[in-house]
Amino acid sequence: MAAINYSTLVTQIQNTMEDDSSEFVAAIPDFIHRSSLRLTRELDDDGINEFATSQFTASDPFLTLPSGTLIVRNVNYINASGSRISLLLRTSEYVADYWPVRASVGEPKYYAKFRNDKILLAPTPTSANVVEVKYVVEPSTLSAGNETNYYTNFCGNALFYGSMVEACDFNKNATAAQVWETHYQNSVLVLANEARRNRRDDMETVASPAGSGDTLRTGVT
Repeated sequence: MAAINYSTLVTQIQNTMEDDSSEFVAAIPDFIHRSSLRLTRELDDDGINEFATSQFTASDPFLTLPSGTLIVRNVNYINASGSRISLLLRTSEYVADYWPVRASVGEPKYYAKFRNDKILLAPTPTSANVVEVKYVVEPSTLSAGNETNYYTNFCGNALFYGSMVEACDFNKNATAAQVWETHYQNSVLVLANEARRNRRDDMETVASPAGSGDTLRTGVT
């Protein structure tokens, strides 16, 4: 599919479905948004990463995440000597066992997802270090006033196919929805393989920098 934008995507959906009813046309923005959100949750793509810088709060074991965060990829901070330290992701149970007294402070080593908008740190920070969060958020919502985003520029096929699944569901056409779902899954498979190839290091499988076994997905998925 050639490069698309919101307007051409709306036209493609309407023309392919051959449905000019006012109800259907009014629902097209919802089809596109649901397809976009689905891609955000299913793709493991560096193109949807965002970065935000803030600070720890001394003696506060929680850090508020950027608005709209769906997935936290990495949390790192700058310690007193100026070195950047990446925190290790653990479960909240692990963090509670490791640092049971939150009032005690130290140099943070671990973090756990606590709520959708907060992470729990352990040890509780001693000082207000600068912290950087690498996270996944849905790209800017497509609309007549925002014609393009990452998905229109790099994932046009998957965005269109996902929107068609939603459109067929709206029209209660389960058979056609399954056809478009197959197209969608195949397109996402290609994107996942592309993301995997971008994570290769000198064409070799690398071990986890955290010291554990290799966590890099191989193959085509």
